[in-house]
Amino acid sequence: MTDELDLLREANPVSADTGPWRDRPLNARAELLLRQLPSRDRGRRTVRRVVWSLEAAAAATVLALALTVSGTPSSAVAASRPLPLVAHASRADVSLAEIVRRARTAAEESPGKSERGSHFQSWAPSMKSGEDPVTLPRESLTRWNADGSGFALEVATDPRHPGRPVIEDGPPPRTVHEGKVLSEERYPPGINSANQDYFEDPPAGASALRAYLAVWSPGADRDPAELLSAVQSFLTVWTPGPRQRADIVTLLSGIEGIRPAGTVADRFGREGQGFRFTSAPASRYLIVLDPDDGRVLDIEETITKADPEYRVKAGDVMSYTAYIS
Repeated sequence: MTDELDLLREANPVSADTGPWRDRPLNARAELLLRQLPSRDRGRRTVRRVVWSLEAAAAATVLALALTVSGTPSSAVAASRPLPLVAHASRADVSLAEIVRRARTAAEESPGKSERGSHFQSWAPSMKSGEDPVTLPRESLTRWNADGSGFALEVATDPRHPGRPVIEDGPPPRTVHEGKVLSEERYPPGINSANQDYFEDPPAGASALRAYLAVWSPGADRDPAELLSAVQSFLTVWTPGPRQRADIVTLLSGIEGIRPAGTVADRFGREGQGFRFTSAPASRYLIVLDPDDGRVLDIEETITKADPEYRVKAGDVMSYTAYIS
């Protein structure tokens, strides 16, 4: 409780000199400060990984162990760490500046709208001192309607068959390949979609989008690694339309130190253009973009320094998120 009280006191959404406050709503500044509280303790981490619920992590681990000891020839894959994506430079590579131009052109021709909800597959290790990580990729599909109703489906995938979605989008969604359903929730009309980060509609314009991301990920407006992390999180909540895609790739193009990596096939075999960014002290990111419209296909993080305590080597994948829609 002490930590939460310290955070609240530090934010000071209603100061002592603002007069009686019990009978009036918080002003815009106070609302902003309160929204930032959940992310105040995230900090800058050497290893950024997707945070699972305890139930989801336990279910995925049980499934991984079951596959590992099943005795099938390919069962060892269940507990293995995914290999990093490989990029190949060539004369056909498309520059980041050109991708920004194409994305802007696509947005002008058909602005479209961003949709609340996302479909993605992600992986991150369960880090325990002195133990090999055993974690399965998970796939998530979330959709929201205008009246606030919606659903969320999360499935632990079968790593013996990588490179294919296990959830088919549609009314209703369904699992189409082997996998363990971790959670399935349906929400009635209301404000349930406001119970997650980035619940407000994203603004138009790269600068406005950066400020919007910084509300939920403090530091995204000044730290490249925080900005990249914020974009990664935002894309697990929203499916951006052409305008937001152009804004996102514009923000990425402004990251100092981002470098072209070459053509790369992402986790689902989609050909994209890869760009690398190294963040102190030990993280390297590979961002895979659709060269035609700037859509983010995949964001992968690898570690640049070995950590024997957690049995990771330089070059090991620490997380990835592949965006299906």
